[in-house]
Amino acid sequence: MATVLAPAVPVTAVVAGLSPTTARAADLDHADCQVHAVLASKEGDKGIPKELEFLEAQLREDEFAAYKEFHLIEQKETRISLDKVSEIKFRSGNRIGLSLLGNDDKRLRIQISLSARDGKKQLLASQLSFNDGAVVMVRAGDYEVEHKKGKLFFALQCARS
Repeated sequence: MATVLAPAVPVTAVVAGLSPTTARAADLDHADCQVHAVLASKEGDKGIPKELEFLEAQLREDEFAAYKEFHLIEQKETRISLDKVSEIKFRSGNRIGLSLLGNDDKRLRIQISLSARDGKKQLLASQLSFNDGAVVMVRAGDYEVEHKKGKLFFALQCARS
């Protein structure tokens, strides 16, 4: 089963093209999202690599304390639209569906779904509301790639475009 890990205080990461814009009440019809597939491993001692530094605040939280290394497995970008599902396929076999449901002055409302690697079952189907540009972590279970074992997480970040 997938788990959504969200910080008590949303983390805003400055990533090219995804910094939050001035809050506005007008309804959006689209937003830009980045999804990073991250492997968290209890083995090794390399810590957080440069390409994941934007997640450092979250990866130093208690729920990640047991992990010694983090590896960027894959990164995808997509533009999501109001009430239309954008599907992202990952090498792991997981698929993430994202849809913009609406917004207010500071927050985006997103529908997210996450399939198991074999595509046979849904690990997560949820509506999320988070600050524009915040990062939400979704756990997708055990994973092994290139002799590295650990837990696979998806870091979702969406912002007004």
